[in-house]
Amino acid sequence: MPRLDVSRISTGYSSSHPVLNDLSLSVDDGGRLALVGASGSGKTTLFRAVAGFMDLMDGSIRVGDREVSAPGLTIDPERRGVGLVFQDLALFPHMTVERNIRYGLRGISGREAHHRVDALLELTGLTEFRRARPDALSGGQQQRVALARALAPKPGVLLLDEPFSSLDLETRLRLLQSVTEILDAEQMTALLVTHDQGEAFAFADEVAVIGNGKVEQSGAPESLYATPASREVARFIGEGSFLRACFAPGQMTVQTPFGDVMPRWVQAPPSGQEEIDILIRPEDLSLAMQGDEGTHVRVLSHRYMGSFVDLMVSLDDGQQLHWHSPVMTAPSAGADVRVTLKGGLYPVFRRA
Repeated sequence: MPRLDVSRISTGYSSSHPVLNDLSLSVDDGGRLALVGASGSGKTTLFRAVAGFMDLMDGSIRVGDREVSAPGLTIDPERRGVGLVFQDLALFPHMTVERNIRYGLRGISGREAHHRVDALLELTGLTEFRRARPDALSGGQQQRVALARALAPKPGVLLLDEPFSSLDLETRLRLLQSVTEILDAEQMTALLVTHDQGEAFAFADEVAVIGNGKVEQSGAPESLYATPASREVARFIGEGSFLRACFAPGQMTVQTPFGDVMPRWVQAPPSGQEEIDILIRPEDLSLAMQGDEGTHVRVLSHRYMGSFVDLMVSLDDGQQLHWHSPVMTAPSAGADVRVTLKGGLYPVFRRA
């Protein structure tokens, strides 16, 4: 049974133009789901509906076996069994770390609350800071205080609204690892809203791409990256370029400027000869080795990115592709080189 079940909900600020329309998703007990999508896609509205900040026009939301939202029913956020962590953290500046965490345990007996706070301080690595105030902590430490406070009452689901966006990259990556370990230790079901795909992939067991008020595609991060269900998902998840190709019935492969490649059909294969597009990721290209024929490209731009070089290259027919090249072998802007396409299955889309 899902710990969080969102079933065919519609909601928004106008019944004639709902932001979410007949949207469904679920999170299994102990699972972690990340919501991603472009600005205006509806992911924040979905978060607010799950949290209890928006009424439903249709459908229902259940936390465990309890219905918390339906038309005419919206259980208050503090009574629906969810924990909340926001981008601004909302820590009490005049309270110590210990008191901030204990705030989430109002109504629980002193001894039980004390044991729970001690356990969370140890779990989050904050024991030595229990008497410190938030302004004496780093951004990552403050984030762990907010997490501990939200976990304190053992909610059915933890909701996180872009909680890592204000942190530098190194702190964010380190904290992501720490947070997932803490959630696993608590066996906590979690829903994260983020605009950062890398953050979503690092955090979640499952990622849902929200677009136009619906779930465009959901699944394991590697599944979304390797087998996007639509051009929109392909454009949004990772970098990539669409390369014109041709398909003829009866063939196992599709014809491309790089030769024949094996397709992974996103839609049903066409019944007749048809021009199609294949999705090429930047890591799919390689510099042709001596003796390999390769395909001629001209390097239009060269950007050093630290662990790789981001190149834009042009084929002889004018099509342009992104290429992530190893630093040591990256050609310079203006260079004419030959490249090959790595083996594997390539997502194929019928021409838009």
